[in-house]
Amino acid sequence: MPEYARIRGSRRQLWFGGLVLLVLSAAANMASPLYPLLQETYGMSETTMTGLYATYVLSCLPSLLLFGSAADAFGRKPVLLAAIGLVVLGTAGFGLNTLGTAGLFAGRALVGIGLGLGTGAGIALMVEASPARRVWLGSTFATISFVLGSGLGPILAGVLAEFSAVPLILPFIIMVAAMAIVMVLIALMPLHRPFTRQRWRPTWPSVPGPMRTSFNIAALTGFVGWTALGLFLALLPSMAQSVLPKSGTLSAGVIVGSVLVVSAASQLAAPKLRPRAAQTLGLTLMGLGAALLLSSNLPSIGPHAVTALLVIAAVATGTGHGLSYWGANREIDLLTPAKNRAGISAALYLAFYAGAGAPAVVVGLLALSMPLATAAMIFTLALLLATIVSIPVPSLAETVVRQSRAESEAPTEVGRRPVPMVDRYGTPVSSGQSVPRGGAASVVETQRPIDFGPCRESRARS
Repeated sequence: MPEYARIRGSRRQLWFGGLVLLVLSAAANMASPLYPLLQETYGMSETTMTGLYATYVLSCLPSLLLFGSAADAFGRKPVLLAAIGLVVLGTAGFGLNTLGTAGLFAGRALVGIGLGLGTGAGIALMVEASPARRVWLGSTFATISFVLGSGLGPILAGVLAEFSAVPLILPFIIMVAAMAIVMVLIALMPLHRPFTRQRWRPTWPSVPGPMRTSFNIAALTGFVGWTALGLFLALLPSMAQSVLPKSGTLSAGVIVGSVLVVSAASQLAAPKLRPRAAQTLGLTLMGLGAALLLSSNLPSIGPHAVTALLVIAAVATGTGHGLSYWGANREIDLLTPAKNRAGISAALYLAFYAGAGAPAVVVGLLALSMPLATAAMIFTLALLLATIVSIPVPSLAETVVRQSRAESEAPTEVGRRPVPMVDRYGTPVSSGQSVPRGGAASVVETQRPIDFGPCRESRARS
């Protein structure tokens, strides 16, 4: 085991890392229930609103590409401080806007860059602080913190905007104050420096060959999951106003935030499942949520039924997202080399953020030629179909469908089929092959041969 992997952080480091992820994700998503109010205040068109949301996503993705591995080279603390500083500037600029629409775009760009910079560093910090007897605690706490912050941000913004005389200023000022406190705590906290002398340079994230299959499955699951979540974050406030005319920032913020709070809560039970099982179950529940969201727009349904369908859809989507998100992160955490943890985590979050931004961008483009509600329903239908197609992928990847030539030519007993040795994720392992130590792939499981009924009876007669 590398020396870097044996270094463990303190319990305080675990809590502080969770606090960083919570405030960063809260600041990044708190504008969700305020988009209709922003559009009305600044007189922005649907195209401009789509561009505003896309600016955050398009600035976050290059940041993950450029700076994803920076924490592996410079250490966790400098990167986290830089990330919080950028998000503070972006949030303050967005709330105290003096440049009009241009200031809004600049603020969202800074928030996206800061979030992309701090995501990999925060997750790596928490995983390294996991207790030796509960190695899953760091990754689980990291995903819960990130999702819980994404939910608390919209709830805080919706509540403050509903009862404040300055609804587009007060939520952002309070968030800036919270992030400033966290920044001071991180600056005063002693954290270790990187133990590997690796040079940082902007590179495309690379994934080690043995874990590429698992990485691709986790990325697909995460993309679909965050697309379902992005549908609620970016579009539900506007959709709610079309089907529930009396809804305001409070109801929109609570509905959007509840999806993420439910997601965070479901991750508390997720460690009882295997990562692939959690991904499969999560995708199934998100498919149910998309179907219910489609049903809420049927013209024959009354307002009370629409509210009930939206709530049930939010719970199903939140639970499914929490399970699938935890399963994807946990699987990659088990297989990732310690010295590349921040870089690979950033690569995985590329798929997550791309999925979160897809609904607003695609629906915004469709809304240029049709009503917003119609465009949202078309996208929801496409999401439902994509989710249904993706449900079997994590489970099928664990099943050995084809056997090798050596296995097919091996002599077998009458009535018995040879079953290959596989690792925990279903990858065939030959009898002379060594299995890498560490993570879930270190355990080799053998399956019992299958006994067929007629052969069992013949042996009994003999």
